[in-house]
Amino acid sequence: MTYAKLRIAAALLFSLALSSALPQSKATLRVDYTGHRLVSLAPTTEAHFRLLLALEERFKADVWQEPNGFGAPALLRLRPEVADDFVNIASRSGMNVTTTSSNVQELIDNERKDMRFTTYSTEKSLFDRYLKYEELMGALKDYAKIYDHVTYTSIGRSFEGRELFGVHIKAKENLPIVFMECGIHAREWIAPSACLYFIDQLAAKYENDTMVRRLVEKYEWRIHPVVNPDGYVYSHTTDRLWRKTRSKNQFSTECVGTDGNRNFYTKNFCSKTSSTDPCKDTFCGASPFSEPEVRAIRDAVLNVRDRIEFFFSVHSFGQLWMFPHGYDLTRVPNYDELMSISLKATEAIRKVRNTQFDFGPTGYTLYEVTGRSTDWAYDHAGVRKVFTVELEPSWRVPDWRKGFMLPAREIPMAVKEAWEGLKAAVE
Repeated sequence: MTYAKLRIAAALLFSLALSSALPQSKATLRVDYTGHRLVSLAPTTEAHFRLLLALEERFKADVWQEPNGFGAPALLRLRPEVADDFVNIASRSGMNVTTTSSNVQELIDNERKDMRFTTYSTEKSLFDRYLKYEELMGALKDYAKIYDHVTYTSIGRSFEGRELFGVHIKAKENLPIVFMECGIHAREWIAPSACLYFIDQLAAKYENDTMVRRLVEKYEWRIHPVVNPDGYVYSHTTDRLWRKTRSKNQFSTECVGTDGNRNFYTKNFCSKTSSTDPCKDTFCGASPFSEPEVRAIRDAVLNVRDRIEFFFSVHSFGQLWMFPHGYDLTRVPNYDELMSISLKATEAIRKVRNTQFDFGPTGYTLYEVTGRSTDWAYDHAGVRKVFTVELEPSWRVPDWRKGFMLPAREIPMAVKEAWEGLKAAVE
């Protein structure tokens, strides 16, 4: 481990010790998912698809992954009181329903135990566990102190007042920009870890790695690891499966938050798989850009729109590399170029350990969806090379049932694969 990394790791250890010594308020009582069930089912006909959508609505299922084609599985979390009815109706339709976990809380508890083990390990690393918000912020500040080509920055504040921090990494002024936003969905913890890894590689390897030096001399990198800090903190302290922001809602006193990645202005805003129900995880908000976090991303992009060559939105899960559009199935003018870049990126990922990423337009590869940052960046900011990256796992691997709770032991390889894909995409 280099001196710089030892210094960053030591700072994180101090931060952790300090936070563990602080009293815990009653507000940190955790949401309990005991008895909640994870089920997988694969629709094979149009009728199955329609039924699945109706059942998701009727039973208020938490959709972890929608099927992206006939025979591809969906993964849903069901509350104990509705799970049997959901499974019975779906099974009678001819869909094969598999319970992948009969107790979601057990998955959460196992993840927490795993994190405690790595937290108190003598081998400190930035990538053997999921860092908390304050630790991520501290790491970025340390990179900026240690490396001359790294600058700590902030693009604004969240609804609850937290900093939307990031870094600028560059060898000189006025370079084309690679802009990256990560962690807009709070429960997708691997996304901030991956973006921190990108920062780590671009910072620490600049002096001695020819490829990294070339990337830093070719582009200015603007990377924001946690653009939904309120939700991210809440997912650590209170509700591991929280997705949205934490803003108060004018339409509901009971339900808070908006899906930040349904809140950008795009064609067909708040239709398709977005919701007008403030209690749903895909609530699009009172209006486009109602969320301060989303407005901050918008303004940061528009301020340098003429220089942005690449825009990335990093998520999990599904192992997908996608580009516009999501709001309909029309092809963008530079479809062939985006397909070629996606092929290069996913091939580079595959070469690491044979991990397969599907790629293509969002509407085909995932599902039709509105209000996404990538569609807004393409249509309204004029960025031509725009990608959504959904990290591990996927339904093709045994661990996929853990979904957003990718085991901490998987972080090092997951972020390394993503880095290889990113390098191939921007070369």
